Amino acid sequence: MVIDKIGNINNIIEPKKSRPVAGEKEVKKGDSVQISSEGKKAAESARLAQMIKESPDIRVDRVNEIKEKIASGEYNFNDAKVLEMVADRIANFLLKK
Repeated sequence: MVIDKIGNINNIIEPKKSRPVAGEKEVKKGDSVQISSEGKKAAESARLAQMIKESPDIRVDRVNEIKEKIASGEYNFNDAKVLEMVADRIANFLLKK
């Protein structure tokens, strides 16, 4: 069986290569981002807030140290500095409400 060619396949037309338009320059720019000082402050505040959320409310090591001093009798409750500090904290707590 013989199949004849349809059309001329030996004369394939190559597409023409495009040329750049005169006056058009290729511009190479990199992407850039500028963060405002307010944005930087907000990011720092968010980072600090996250650190505070992750930190424990009670310093267990300090509490255990004071408990040991109380149990051994080394902790002096009559110390004026301690009493003043406790009074200041109570006053500040009551004034906040």
